[in-house]
Amino acid sequence: MLFVVLPLLARDLNAGEMYVGLIFAGSAALYMFFSPFWGWRSDRIGRRPVLLLGILGIGGSLLAMGLVSAWIGRGMANAGTALILLALSRAIYGTIGSSLAPVTQAYIADRTSRAERTRLLALLAAGAGLGTALGPPLAAWLSHGFGVANALFMLVAVSALLFAIVAIALPEHQMPAARTVSGRAMIQLALHHKMRSLLVIGTFSWMAQGVFLQTLLFFVSDRLQMLTAQALPIAGIILAAGAMGALFVQFILIPLWRPNPRQLMRLGAFCAALGALLMIFTSNTWMIGTAFVLASSGFGLIRPGMASAASLRVAEHEQGVGAGLVGATAGAGFMLAPFTGLALYQFVGPNATYGLLAIVLAVMFVLSLAQPLDREI
Repeated sequence: MLFVVLPLLARDLNAGEMYVGLIFAGSAALYMFFSPFWGWRSDRIGRRPVLLLGILGIGGSLLAMGLVSAWIGRGMANAGTALILLALSRAIYGTIGSSLAPVTQAYIADRTSRAERTRLLALLAAGAGLGTALGPPLAAWLSHGFGVANALFMLVAVSALLFAIVAIALPEHQMPAARTVSGRAMIQLALHHKMRSLLVIGTFSWMAQGVFLQTLLFFVSDRLQMLTAQALPIAGIILAAGAMGALFVQFILIPLWRPNPRQLMRLGAFCAALGALLMIFTSNTWMIGTAFVLASSGFGLIRPGMASAASLRVAEHEQGVGAGLVGATAGAGFMLAPFTGLALYQFVGPNATYGLLAIVLAVMFVLSLAQPLDREI
């Protein structure tokens, strides 16, 4: 949701696109470092306590950002101070909320056989992708109807409800491991050939998705020549259409097709690259929507491919660490986004941004062709 909320707040503060990107980059850097740590920690103390901590981190981040947004909405906020407070609020997510993704993936891996894991991790990734896809349009509509601060406070209430459900109803199915991975072994695992290329694909795919999400509102406003407030409902509709594309591939195409991880990454990179290329030639809402849906569908395929491949490539006592390393690619990718696509957008133009993304995703497609099949690992 913050991919819509932060650009709105930045425009209210008369801050450029790069400031939005830097806030995301700082949080992403923390996410990149802490995600493997929380995965490793869950191998030692169990999944459930780390999962609850992650939910608290997300709720705390949203609450802090809601309070800052309310202050900005009163029109008395100093731009520099407000941007720093927004960055600190987002940093809570990067530090503590980063535990959620790797621990949920490891929780599923604890309860499944290798034969079941690809399908179930694909569904888990689909659920996460659904949240990523539905969050921005929901934020656009809630912010437009109730204001940014109230929209964030609504999400705090949802986080509190989720915490209560997990605390009451979710059992711990995996006792802390007697044998865990050391910090040095974690680095060796990341550099091993079975994970190295996968982490490269993850990092640059997340970078591309981050640029898409962080620039869409600006792109709609600039390409259709309208004010940001006028572009917000249109961007919300396009984001919702992208969510439908991700929903289709994750909940319908993947269960019917039952592809292996390499096929998911290969088709996903191809669709995302084509979507980025088409963005260059858009001139109206329909064309922007079509390109964005194509790219969103591609990212919706890459994510479960990465999650299932990583889980199948590590031992049982490495599940938390493996999930954390894959989770770290999201942080690395979003950290790169403002220094690549967003910088090009602000200082060169949107066509340069999406041209770069098309090239990067084409390279990811080539790398996905070289990925081993599960039985070859």
